[in-house]
Order: sequence, then C-alpha cells, then structure tokens
Amino acid sequence: MEKLVKALLLGTAAGIIDVIPMAIQGLSWQTTISTMVHWQALGIIITFARLPMNSWLSGITLALLTGAPLAILTTEHDPTAWIILLLSSIVLGSVLGLMAEKLIGTKRN
Repeated sequence: MEKLVKALLLGTAAGIIDVIPMAIQGLSWQTTISTMVHWQALGIIITFARLPMNSWLSGITLALLTGAPLAILTTEHDPTAWIILLLSSIVLGSVLGLMAEKLIGTKRN
C-alpha cells in the first residue's frame, strides 16, 4: 500500500507541474482535471510496469503511449498543441521513471 501512495504522490507532482502552465493559459477545468488524472494514473502505471529497459526510458515509453491519444484529440482545437503535450510526456515520463526507481525501489529487468 505504501508503494501505491508514493506512486500517486509522484503522479500528482508530475500533474501539478503539467497543469500549472495550463492554468496560467486559462484552459478549461475539464482539460486541467483530465491532465491531472492522466498523470496520477501514469504515476501508478510507470511505477508498477515492468518493461525490459531503463527506468527513464520505460517512463518515456509509457507516457508517450498514453499521451498519444490526447495529442491526437488536441489537434482538432490547436494543431500545434500536440508538440507541447508530447514534449511534456517525454520530460515528465522520464522523471517519473527515474523517481519511481529511486524513491520506491522499482528496478526494471
């Protein structure tokens, strides 16, 4: 249970980092809540998934896989928003992967 709480806290931290610029831009509350929930779920997924690669690369891979559908959806309203979404997935995904390994002790094979 302790690992799950730590994974949620890591995801929440990543979500807050991603949501702050969105709030400054004045995006809708649905968008910000969706982003927050996405990163909280990713905190759990990245922490407990076992991919045969380094933790940071596993984090990037999982963040991109879950972020790709969101990036596709954003192109309807803002054709360039997908770039920012995928860049944040790369940066925050790698940090989540590293932090999960260091703070929670989830070693990849």
